[in-house]
Amino acid sequence: MKNSVELRQERADLITDANGMLETCKTESRDFNETEQVSYDEKMTAIDKLAKNIETVERQEKLNAEIASNVGSAPVQNVSESKEVRNYSVFKAINGLLNNNLNGVEKEMHEQAVNEARAAGITVAGLGIPAFMMEQRAAVTQTTSAIAPTNVLGYAEAMREASVFDKVGANILSSLSANTTIPVTGTSTVAWEGETDAAADGGANFGKVELTPTRISAYVDISKQLLLQNGGAEGAIMAHLGRAVGQSIDQAIFNATTITGAPTSISATSGCGTITEASFSDGVSVMKDLVEAEKELGGAGGLSGNLAYVCSPELISQIKRGVQVAAVSAGLDGMLVNGYPIYFTNGCSKSAGASGDFVYGDFSRLYVGMFGGVDILVDPYTQAASGQNRLVLNNYMDFGVANGAAFVKATSLTA
Repeated sequence: MKNSVELRQERADLITDANGMLETCKTESRDFNETEQVSYDEKMTAIDKLAKNIETVERQEKLNAEIASNVGSAPVQNVSESKEVRNYSVFKAINGLLNNNLNGVEKEMHEQAVNEARAAGITVAGLGIPAFMMEQRAAVTQTTSAIAPTNVLGYAEAMREASVFDKVGANILSSLSANTTIPVTGTSTVAWEGETDAAADGGANFGKVELTPTRISAYVDISKQLLLQNGGAEGAIMAHLGRAVGQSIDQAIFNATTITGAPTSISATSGCGTITEASFSDGVSVMKDLVEAEKELGGAGGLSGNLAYVCSPELISQIKRGVQVAAVSAGLDGMLVNGYPIYFTNGCSKSAGASGDFVYGDFSRLYVGMFGGVDILVDPYTQAASGQNRLVLNNYMDFGVANGAAFVKATSLTA
C-alpha cells in the first residue's frame, strides 16, 4: 500500500476530477449523462475508500514512529509540528524559488501548500505557504545577526491585526479543501392547539451557506538586493501584504454594496434590516441611529448571539460626543456602546464629512472560509529594468451570511 502522502495526493486528484465534471455540467446547464454518472459514482466510491485507507496508513505510520522513538531512532515528525518551522524564512524561500534550489523547511512547506491547494481544486503558481502557518502565532526568532532577523508568520499576524472580520465573532473556517455547504435552520413556528387537534406544520425548512474559493490578491515590489540581504525588511513586507489583504476583506464584508469580484457583502445580503436614520443633530443623531438599529433587530427576534457594531471611522467623533452627553461608558475598537462591542473599519462605506455607514447584528451568522494557504507568485520580469522583483500574493477565501435578517445596516449623517 502507498504511504499517506501518496494516498492523499491520489485522493486530491480524484476530488479535482470529480469537481471538474460537476463544473462542466453547471456550465452547460445539464445533468450527467449515463456514462458520466457511472464515472462520477466510481470516483466518489474511490474517494471514500481512500479516506479510510489514509486513516489506516496514518495510524500505522504514527505507531511506527513511536516504535522508532523507543529504540533510539528519530521519530517521524509532522512538518507542521517541527521546531524547524520556526526558522522558516519567506525571503529564503523566494530566493530558492528564483534560483531553482528550494530546499529545507521552505521546500517542505511549499510542497505541503501545493498538496492543500490541489485538494481544493487550486493550482499554486508560485511559492506556497500552507494553511497551518496561518492558524497559529509562532514566537519571533532573532538570530545573532543584526541585519538578518528571522520573522515568522508576519503575513498571518498582520492580516489579523489589520482586519475586523477576525475579531467580531464570525465563524472562521480554515483549511477548507473543497466547496463547502453549511446547512442553516429556518425559522420554526409553534401554536397552541386543542387537546385532540392536529399539530400544525412548524415550517422549519433548511437553508444553506455555500462557500467556494474566490481569489483575493495584492502585490509589492522589492529590490533584488534587498531580497538577498534581507536587512530586517521581511517582516515589514509581509506585514504590508497582510494589511492590504485584511483591509480588502473587511471592505468586501462591510461595504454598503458588493465589491466587484467579491462575495456578497452583509449589507447587500437579502433580508438585511434597515432603519430610518435620524436627521443630523450634533452628538445626538448617530447615537439615536445605533439604538434604532437595536430596536429593529429586536423586532426581528435577533437580539442574541455575537452582537456587535461595525462602523465607519466617520462616526467616531459623533459617537464619543454622544457618549459624553449621555454619560454612558463607551469607547473605541474593542470597547462598548450601549453594552455591545464596537469596531471601526474603513471597510464600511462613508462620505467624508457627510455620513458614515454601520452594520449591527449577530456575527455568529457570518461564515468566513479560507481555502488552503497562501500563494506568492515571484515575478522577476515586470520590474526587471528597475532591479526589482514583484511579489504577487494570492489568497482563496469566501464568506456568506446565514440569515440576512440577523443584521441591520444604516447610513448615519455626520453633518
